[in-house]
Amino acid sequence: MPISSLSLRRSLPLFIAAALAVLVLLVPVPGSLSVIGTRELASLGAVVPHVELVSEVLLVLLALATVASVTLAWFRTPARRPSLAAGVAGVGVAYAASEALKILFTQPRPCSRWPIAAECPPPGDWSLPSNHATLAFAAAVVIAFAAGRSWASWAAVVLAVLVALGRVAQGVHYLHDVAAGAFLGLVVTAGVALAVGRRDRVRSSSE
Repeated sequence: MPISSLSLRRSLPLFIAAALAVLVLLVPVPGSLSVIGTRELASLGAVVPHVELVSEVLLVLLALATVASVTLAWFRTPARRPSLAAGVAGVGVAYAASEALKILFTQPRPCSRWPIAAECPPPGDWSLPSNHATLAFAAAVVIAFAAGRSWASWAAVVLAVLVALGRVAQGVHYLHDVAAGAFLGLVVTAGVALAVGRRDRVRSSSE
């Protein structure tokens, strides 16, 4: 199954995640939804032992799941290899875009404003967007495309959400940081993969 023909049922978790990310970024709330959500999650995170490990461990699990799903699909369906490779490349493009946007926005982290993190990254290590969220949701896209199972799509998105919320609970990101990272990871990775899939279809039809 090429990426371009991913069914609505299998891609539904990705659409829902993207819609929620946009909602967090755009919905106006007195006092700012992002600031309120960040303070609340950071307060909860303060009582969770080793909360700083949550996002790291789950991101590693997503990375392992990505490698496993791509490897299985690579050998089972050789015709999908260009699309699979494009999906993996899309993760790298999304990460590069995230780093570039950090330099553009130069937004300080919430822990530099409030004492809500045990260890705050140094000044110059900017907050917007979240690299962790970008990578987590980019991985979710690749897993959804490679595995071709709705349960795998849902599981990957749930893990990605936990990675993102873990960074907020840790106090090193605002809610809008992880929402922006999630949207970036989803849209850029899917866009790269779909563009390559469309190019391959056009090339095949012209031969």
